[in-house]
Amino acid sequence: MLTWRYHLLSLAAVFLALALGVLIGISLSDSGSVNTGQSGLVNNIQHDLDNLRNQNNALSQERGINLRYQEDSFPYLVGSQLQGKRIAVVASDGAGGDIQRTLASAIHGAGGQVVSTTVLNYKFDPAAVLSRVQSDLKSDPQYARVDNSSLIPTLSQEMAKEIGKSGGNRTLAALQGVLVDSSSGRYDQPVDAVVLITRADDNQTPAYSDLEKAFLQDLGGLAVPVVGAEASDAPRSEIPLFQSLDVSSVDNIDSRIGQVSLVYVLAGEKGAFGIKPTADMLIPILRAPRTAAPGATQPQTPAQPAAATTPAP
Repeated sequence: MLTWRYHLLSLAAVFLALALGVLIGISLSDSGSVNTGQSGLVNNIQHDLDNLRNQNNALSQERGINLRYQEDSFPYLVGSQLQGKRIAVVASDGAGGDIQRTLASAIHGAGGQVVSTTVLNYKFDPAAVLSRVQSDLKSDPQYARVDNSSLIPTLSQEMAKEIGKSGGNRTLAALQGVLVDSSSGRYDQPVDAVVLITRADDNQTPAYSDLEKAFLQDLGGLAVPVVGAEASDAPRSEIPLFQSLDVSSVDNIDSRIGQVSLVYVLAGEKGAFGIKPTADMLIPILRAPRTAAPGATQPQTPAQPAAATTPAP
């Protein structure tokens, strides 16, 4: 049984230990041991910070050199891979205008032309879209009996026709402000390929995901080549969606390396390219651009003159 004497002795031992600790601390302070230890610790931290600062400066310099090399070599890498090709760009509004402008510049640099750009609201309200369709497109036979269940399939079919097969822009114009944020360019001529730029996140509505999938499938049904693209920092990657539909993709479209990949995929390369675990390769195999027209004969190498022979005696 514990008695008051036991508690008293325990308290006394605690106070004795505290007093002993104070005395030892004072002794060390008087001898300079603590100050010396603190000084050494500060010096070590400062040395580590200097090393990190130097490493950071070296990495920043190396990154700058790499970026400059990518910019300088880009025109030579893409050459005229897309010479004469007409490209349509479809982007979610979450992707941002900078990527759209950079992408258009890359396509133009490879000899191609962005003929139309369509920006879609990836948080659209299906009820608002249905209401607009029933009011503004009720005279179109395609939309005569549209309802909640048929809205997405019908929209994707008509959008694929308008964007990929010169179907005009009646649907896109009617849905301005509810599904379509903006549309520019020409929709009266078929295109050689469509680039779908995504930036999926938790705010993306399930209806938009369904529309993306149906749109990709309908473009495939119309034999319009399509490439899926996203930035390297996309909150949620949609490369698995593209792969499930056998659609080639680029997952780092915000970099020059990704834009080189996009050019080559638009020129006919197949696969998933980029820096994410879903990529098959970082970049496609680079090939020399074709300069001769299809069916043209290649120039023949002139025949070498026959070696002179010495007449027999």
